[in-house]
Amino acid sequence: KGDKTSKILISPATEGRALIFSKEKGILCGAPAAAELFRLVDPGLQIKFLVKEGKPFDKNQKIAEIKGPVLSLLKGERTALNFLGHLSGIATLTRRFVEKVKNYPVLILDTRKTMPLWRELEKYAVRTGGGRNHRTGLFDAVLVKENHRPYGHLEKLKKFSGHFEIEVRNLKELYQALGLHPRVILFDNFDPASLRKAVRIARNTHPKIILEASGGMTLKNISHYAASGVDWISVGALTHSVKAIDFSLLIK
Repeated sequence: KGDKTSKILISPATEGRALIFSKEKGILCGAPAAAELFRLVDPGLQIKFLVKEGKPFDKNQKIAEIKGPVLSLLKGERTALNFLGHLSGIATLTRRFVEKVKNYPVLILDTRKTMPLWRELEKYAVRTGGGRNHRTGLFDAVLVKENHRPYGHLEKLKKFSGHFEIEVRNLKELYQALGLHPRVILFDNFDPASLRKAVRIARNTHPKIILEASGGMTLKNISHYAASGVDWISVGALTHSVKAIDFSLLIK
């Protein structure tokens, strides 16, 4: 519906230059989204990013320069910064998790704990930060979780011809899952010591099985879980409660 304040104060013919800069360090993500946003606002705007997508930046570093009508700069300002802030926050946190486990042969994965309507962008930000994507939705993988157990018949999986994953919460469920020959077993909310024991059991039974850990992962404990011998660690915090990176746009 327009920008009431700017229309009162600024002539449509006024041209200007804006700089986006960082107020903290991080990993840049969201440049294509911000560029497309400004293009939709005004195709005449010229935007140049001074930091490449996926690369680190420091506090007070210039991120981008935009030239064109001041009314258009102001119209796109906050929405573009919202994209950059949120997606860079995810990429930055993901990179920190990836760095914590770099000495182990383990992948950091995301989950479906995403903001409504943001999933594709948020999973893109995870990849930009060096993580990997788990399934996109309920449609693209078979993952048997806790809430399937009360009314689900797990023996039906014996006749299933494709790959599937089973979540287990204890050793009893682990032995049950191993008898079904899944491609992946997800250990949910195991402590590191219990996880190491469970990994040994699973490897001795099915050496080529993929093992995943999830539940309560933080930057402080992630290396302990990585040392257990799992292949994947999924981290809901990458998307469900990430802190946005603070950017500002100033018109010169």
